[in-house]
Amino acid sequence: MMEKECFAYKNGRCKALKVQKCEGTSCGFFKTKAQMLEDQERVFKRIKSLDAPSRINIMELYYKGKMSLLDEVEG
Repeated sequence: MMEKECFAYKNGRCKALKVQKCEGTSCGFFKTKAQMLEDQERVFKRIKSLDAPSRINIMELYYKGKMSLLDEVEG
């Protein structure tokens, strides 16, 4: 079952989309947990490269203000 390899597959359901059945690797959202972590690191590097007001705004809007998420990212 390829769906079990997807980062969004939990408890027999897709947590990213509201679908009845997982499409596996043909799904546009399919990515492994490792791929998701790499993407997340890239996103945090980009956010960290922004000016302070933009960085704070994004972190408050999308990450509940958890600025500490940026601490572990080199950038």
